[in-house]
Amino acid sequence: MIARFAVSLTIPDNTAYTTLVALRHLGIDLERIERAELYEFDGDFDLAQLEATIRTIETIFNPNKHRLELRFGADPLPGEVWIDERDESESTATRVTVAGRTLQGVRSLRRATAWRLFSDGKTADSATVGRAVETLLCNPAFQRAQYDPRTTTIASHA
Repeated sequence: MIARFAVSLTIPDNTAYTTLVALRHLGIDLERIERAELYEFDGDFDLAQLEATIRTIETIFNPNKHRLELRFGADPLPGEVWIDERDESESTATRVTVAGRTLQGVRSLRRATAWRLFSDGKTADSATVGRAVETLLCNPAFQRAQYDPRTTTIASHA
């Protein structure tokens, strides 16, 4: 089973704001940007138990400033891109631990940053997302980007 959780801030996100300003200076017309840390767990686990455990790991989730959302589907949302490290090796140990806590039944864990872009009152189109990826959000030397697979493929970032 694969489960994805997005952890986003409920307080103002200075990183997202700085990114928005930088992209505007680069000529990409955006209204706002949302950022979340995306955690993908693979294994044979109880989903409710995994969520409860994640809520106790301070390095992932703080109830005073984070929102935890279970994400369905294997692809980014419209207007969203997932950026992860090329060389980040997925943990394939028999036990996966985070902050000293063992995640029961989890065989691998992958982490990415999810950026969701908005323009003209709706999610940004894939061309706008692609320009943001190529100009700022992804360094193809060590990162890869995944977004809107139905309409766009970025070979240099795959």
